[in-house]
Amino acid sequence: MLPKQERLRRAKDFALLSQKGRVVYSPFYALRIRSSQEPTKVGFVTSAKVFKTAVARNRGKRRMREVLRLLKSEWPKNMDLLFILKLELLKVDFDELQAMVRRSFEKIPEAMSKPPTPRKMKARKKSSVVFKSEP
Repeated sequence: MLPKQERLRRAKDFALLSQKGRVVYSPFYALRIRSSQEPTKVGFVTSAKVFKTAVARNRGKRRMREVLRLLKSEWPKNMDLLFILKLELLKVDFDELQAMVRRSFEKIPEAMSKPPTPRKMKARKKSSVVFKSEP
C-alpha cells in the first residue's frame, strides 16, 4: 500500500482532476494529471460497470500500486495523478504494464503544455467542489 502522504484522499482532489486535469491515454488506463504545490499524490478509480466484481477491482488497484511502487524514482514531481483503470489491465503482462506506465510518464510534459479539454460540469449542488453558476 502507498503511504498516506502519497495517496489522493480528498473528494475535492478527485473532482478537480476529473474536471480540470489533463489526460494521457493508454490501452490499460486513462491517466489524469494536474500540477500541485505538494509532493506527487496518486489515486485510482475502478468502475463497478467495468470491473464487475470487487475482487477484480481490487486486483487492478493492487497491480497498479505495485507498478508505481517499483517506479517510485521516476514519478513526476509535484503532480496529482489519477489512474482510471480499464479491464484490459488484468489481462496484460506485468512487465508490459510497467513499460506502459513509464511511457505515460514521458508523455506528461506534452500533455501539460496543451490546454485542458473542457468537460461538462456534472455538479448540481452549490456545495459541490466543481459547481459553476450559470451566467
